[in-house]
Amino acid sequence: MKTKYERMKSYEKKKLIELYKKTSAGKVMMIRLLRLNIIGALLIIYAIYMFVSDIKNLHWSNYLISIPIACVGLFFIIMSYRLRKKVLNQFAIKNK
Repeated sequence: MKTKYERMKSYEKKKLIELYKKTSAGKVMMIRLLRLNIIGALLIIYAIYMFVSDIKNLHWSNYLISIPIACVGLFFIIMSYRLRKKVLNQFAIKNK
């Protein structure tokens, strides 16, 4: 089932995000969500680096370390977007 935020047009979403960023809670939340995205991207890059750096001598320990790190990074990115959508939907409902 689509939320109110998902049913909005793109210009309405942009306007809602601008209004949300002007609130004190919105400033803090957007910084936290950006931080989660950056951490997730760095984790994925680090996992790829670990995997590629020893490509000639791959051991099971490389798989055991790099795959969970990449999964955690992907989880951070996905959950930050889901949390952003949830918070913006609640803001849209609250401020009709």
